[in-house]
Amino acid sequence: MSSLLSSPFVRVGCLSLWVVCFSACGPAESVSEPVAPTSEARQAAVGTSTTLVAAGSVWKYRDTGVDPGAQWKTVGYSDAAWAQGAAQLGYGDGDEATVVSYGPSASSRYVTTWFRKTFTVADAARVSAGVLRLLRDDGAIVYLNGTEVFRTNLPSGTVTPTTLAPLTIAGVDETTWLSASVPLTSLVSGTNVLAVEVHQSTLNSSDLGFDLELKATLSSQPTPCFALDLPSLASLRASPKKVFAHYFSPYPLSLDNKDPAVDYYARNYLQPTGENSKFAYCGGLLKQRPLPQPPRAAGVDYERVNFEVEVRRASALGLDGFTYDILNHQGTHWTRLLKLLDAASAVDPSFRIVLMPDMTSTYQGTDAEAQTAFVNSIASVAAHPATYHLDDGRLLLSPFAADRRTPQWWASALQALAARGIPSALWPVYVSPWAAATTSLKAQVPLYGTSTWGSRTLSGAAGQKTNPGTAHGMGLKWMAPLAVQDSRPKDLIYTEANNSQALLALWDAAITGGADWVQLITWNDYSEATEFSPSSGTQWAPFDLTAYYTAWFKTGVQPAIVRDAVYYFHRTQATTAAPDLTKQREVYQVRNGASPANEIELLAFLTAPATLEIEVAGTVQRKDVGAGIQSFRIPLREGTPRFRAVRGGVTVATVTSASPISNSIVYQDLLYRAGGSLTCDRSAFFP
Repeated sequence: MSSLLSSPFVRVGCLSLWVVCFSACGPAESVSEPVAPTSEARQAAVGTSTTLVAAGSVWKYRDTGVDPGAQWKTVGYSDAAWAQGAAQLGYGDGDEATVVSYGPSASSRYVTTWFRKTFTVADAARVSAGVLRLLRDDGAIVYLNGTEVFRTNLPSGTVTPTTLAPLTIAGVDETTWLSASVPLTSLVSGTNVLAVEVHQSTLNSSDLGFDLELKATLSSQPTPCFALDLPSLASLRASPKKVFAHYFSPYPLSLDNKDPAVDYYARNYLQPTGENSKFAYCGGLLKQRPLPQPPRAAGVDYERVNFEVEVRRASALGLDGFTYDILNHQGTHWTRLLKLLDAASAVDPSFRIVLMPDMTSTYQGTDAEAQTAFVNSIASVAAHPATYHLDDGRLLLSPFAADRRTPQWWASALQALAARGIPSALWPVYVSPWAAATTSLKAQVPLYGTSTWGSRTLSGAAGQKTNPGTAHGMGLKWMAPLAVQDSRPKDLIYTEANNSQALLALWDAAITGGADWVQLITWNDYSEATEFSPSSGTQWAPFDLTAYYTAWFKTGVQPAIVRDAVYYFHRTQATTAAPDLTKQREVYQVRNGASPANEIELLAFLTAPATLEIEVAGTVQRKDVGAGIQSFRIPLREGTPRFRAVRGGVTVATVTSASPISNSIVYQDLLYRAGGSLTCDRSAFFP
């Protein structure tokens, strides 16, 4: 790892917005006048006004009177079980678009009602001068990504679900909007959440009302996304070294084109009760999802449009394309391949799809049956302009678990393709030991390269360095496997990735070991938590790091760091945290050799020496480091970590984790969360 880090790792000891709304009767509270523009607002006046959340929007709401818990204000909280409806929300006045429940009786009404609204921002750094307009009856607190940004008609300090508003909003004030400037420092690029709690002033309040609008100023100049100035796509694609991401078709950006708050991911994959409680034993099939996005318009082929978005994202990193895991030669997964091929041609004509028949899943039956299905399906897409062909015109096939069929079967299959005018070559990927299997297959079939599904551990990454030389000794190219992590709720197992260390070590093995290609494993297999694609828990961090290391791998020169950036990697609980075994079937088991690790990591890209700081629960730990790529890790502890790089007394990069750490759990969740400090214009990723 020393070749990828400017100094050794150092150990030291040691968002989404929700609204909750309540109304009450009592003394009337006067409504404040709009706040005068701040200096920040005046300076941002050169930009344009943008609406982040419109009045009358659809909100998720909790009207049961039951405390939703401390995390309800954060992006990571799941509100899939909450009701939803358009604002104005409330009861008792007759002007509500959505009527909410007031409680068990007219004399004993719920004090507090909670509301959540997610929204997307392409480039948080360009957004400033937030202006909030709030209709509330009676008191309210507004949070942005878990941070309080506005409070009205409630006491200072801690409030509980039984805290009454001191004054009653009555008369004309019930329909008068309260305006205020609000800080947007907690806004992030990607998914955000507004959370509001509205409190009644009495238990026998006759009415409740809530609506909200959030506007801001959008500056005209975008900010860069990465710590480096990325070379042009044309120059990266011209490199003989290629980088492909493994595309796993069960988990596209959307499965049903519904509101992310109630779509299939939210209702069935992220909840213990999803799919008729099929995964109640593990707390849900998945622990994160693709970044939520609004549904496409009616009549639009949303899958095709979403594939175009994913191609744009991969191209923005300098990737050459996807290796597409062919799980079936017909049905949904085959149709998605066809749409992806068309999307690639439409968005980026030089973006290529390497066909990767999954021999553990499809082309089953007898040898003859499997070969017929294989040849017919591959032949039907071989001429598509987006499929990857070698310079000599041969179609490249990269079968996963190629040893599920004999070398003789592969020789016959390729001969059948050749008979149809489709000369082909194989680049097999093995789960089992690859060297002997490659030698056996190479004796029968023309191979272009070879590869393995690889390791996910720090020690396993070190062993990957010699693989390129071994493959080259066979006269073959080597495709190095890279993964962020590996955690499988459905199997109750995980592999220890040591924060970002295994990922960086795998890049080191590819770069210094002389790999010809890299396969990012995976772009989007959420069932194994190996995804590089921007996601709800790991956000943009693996994506942004890929830009830096892809440029390094393709050019052979470490890119200059031109802007300071800090990234974080940590779990939301210790591996030793005890689950409720009346709900979770058994405790997770660690696999593949690495021991469990419980650390919080700050990974910094620095233009000059700086002091790194990690703050958790009021305690700050520091380390002085040099310029370059630096990793600073401390023992995991409960709280919400904050990360900073300080130079000359000035904070040059900072980010607060979107994922609080708590060992009070029902289910284990061993997914590493991640995030970064750089914000930028990602509007092309949210068309």
